[in-house]
Amino acid sequence: MINVYNPSSPFEEQLWAAFEAGNTALCLSMLKDADFALPMSRAAFEGSEPITWPTFRDEERTWLAAYTSAEAMGAILGGHTEYFRITSMVELAAGWPDPRWGLAVNPGLPANFYLESGTVARLAVPTLVQDLTLAPGSGVPVMQKLLRLPDVHDLLVGDDSRVSGYCHHALDVSHIATPAVLAAALGQPDFVTPEGALNMLRWRPVGLDLYRTPYGGLDEERRDAVAGWVVEEPPFVGLGLVPNVDQVIREYKVYGVGLTHGAEIWELTHDGRQYRRAIYQGDLRQWLLVVRPEGS
Repeated sequence: MINVYNPSSPFEEQLWAAFEAGNTALCLSMLKDADFALPMSRAAFEGSEPITWPTFRDEERTWLAAYTSAEAMGAILGGHTEYFRITSMVELAAGWPDPRWGLAVNPGLPANFYLESGTVARLAVPTLVQDLTLAPGSGVPVMQKLLRLPDVHDLLVGDDSRVSGYCHHALDVSHIATPAVLAAALGQPDFVTPEGALNMLRWRPVGLDLYRTPYGGLDEERRDAVAGWVVEEPPFVGLGLVPNVDQVIREYKVYGVGLTHGAEIWELTHDGRQYRRAIYQGDLRQWLLVVRPEGS
């Protein structure tokens, strides 16, 4: 451990000051939106070997090491590494390797933080209620859920306007324009129709506490390690994001939540065009079909 390190940026100066003042809440809020340097080998940097997680182990658990700057990393590691990658808290959560691991921020420096995976999850992926509390001007988000063709039929002709299972934050996939890429990003490639299209249900939720962020794991041990509530089959990550290390897509688990007036069924065609297929009329508790424009 080194005894002296001069913060290399205003961010580190503020973080160090908060740490010395014992202001844990401020430290965590700053780390939530921080960028981290993760050491890597030269071969991984050059692409000739896979990138591995920089870890160390103590008598308690395995820790993933991250630093608040390249300078902070160099102060500890010295000449052992000059290569690193930059990542954020939410990107760490998206690819988190094991809920039983913890995150060590600036290990070896005077101002260091040892966070359990449950803390990482909640910093990276707040609940919908917390999102709205932190940013009240953002409004209620749009939820989205992929539908198989039988699901579309059941919604349109059935009497029940409730949905269960996993849905995701529509804003997080708004940049994805083709069905195959979107389905792969969500880990649901079998939802693509034989014509190469995707059907999507979109709605604005009410009762945000019913949309639970799925903190958990593959078994009870991993669930408890992240202080979660759900156990799922692989490739479930359990930190609130879809199991895709290359995407940051928030997901939620619901049980029989009612669709709101104005919910919509959309089709994303193989060439990236979107068509609204039906609108839910809440007063009538019926779906109204939308006629596809001629020539489209």
